[in-house]
Amino acid sequence: MTSSSSSSSRSASCRQVYGVPTLCWCGKGLITWVSKTKENPHRRFYRCEIALQIFNFKHFFLHSHFHRKTENHLFKWVDEALLEEVRMVDAKIVDLVHDFHSLSKRVIEELNAHKLFIAALDEDVKLKLTDNITKMSQAIDEATLQFKEDIAASIKSNTKQSQLCINPPIHNIAVAVVIVGVITCLYCKLF
Repeated sequence: MTSSSSSSSRSASCRQVYGVPTLCWCGKGLITWVSKTKENPHRRFYRCEIALQIFNFKHFFLHSHFHRKTENHLFKWVDEALLEEVRMVDAKIVDLVHDFHSLSKRVIEELNAHKLFIAALDEDVKLKLTDNITKMSQAIDEATLQFKEDIAASIKSNTKQSQLCINPPIHNIAVAVVIVGVITCLYCKLF
């Protein structure tokens, strides 16, 4: 079923729809028709079902109460509707590309901030580790010095006692106990 239409009679609609329409403003469905006018031959258009009924009644009942001249139901050229849809999709693509670029820029900025934070944290850990190693080294040096002093004192006292006592096995046991005591003391200080 086809119907003829002209651009001038249908373009005066007060309610404009952008893109491909789905319903008329009155809530009725749309029918796609093909124009048979000289101005727009074989050009497809959307038209409201009610408007087509009014248009068909107009031929039979020009002055009847069925003819509603004041109503402007939907009329839209299919090619114009599709072009508007393409423009809307292009605008959405531009928005998405813009959103993607701003998001990637923000992610890069956050990554750089995290890199700086990690570098600062790494530097802080290195400083604390170096400080702890220095303290541990000093503690080991002090323990070694104390151990040497204790051994020297033990040797001096053992030398004096060995000269006074002739009991060498007891002397060896006493030296071993002193050495084990010093090692235990050092071990407790380190850990």
